[in-house]
Amino acid sequence: MRTKDELTREVQARNKLRAETGLPLVSVAKEVRKLHAAELWQDYRTWVDRNPDLLASIEAEELERERRERYDPTWEPRALLNGAEAFGSKVQDRMLSLWKAQQQARKSLIE
Repeated sequence: MRTKDELTREVQARNKLRAETGLPLVSVAKEVRKLHAAELWQDYRTWVDRNPDLLASIEAEELERERRERYDPTWEPRALLNGAEAFGSKVQDRMLSLWKAQQQARKSLIE
């Protein structure tokens, strides 16, 4: 992942090109935030793709929890109206929390 300085230089170079072609300039800070967020999201998605067993485990745990809470041992997240969207959000929230914890642990090892 690129540093904020690298992203800033990239946006400034783009702004130089925009100025030369007569296009309006973009806010460097805003564009750097967008690029950084996009890189973080891609890093997270790559991590999820590399951890399919963890994802499957969390999905199984959440499915069991949903079935217990609904008193329905056969419930499956099939349609938005039956709670599939909420189920997917719970799974993603847990994966995101684990990824963030891993990022923090990695960051504290470096410092």
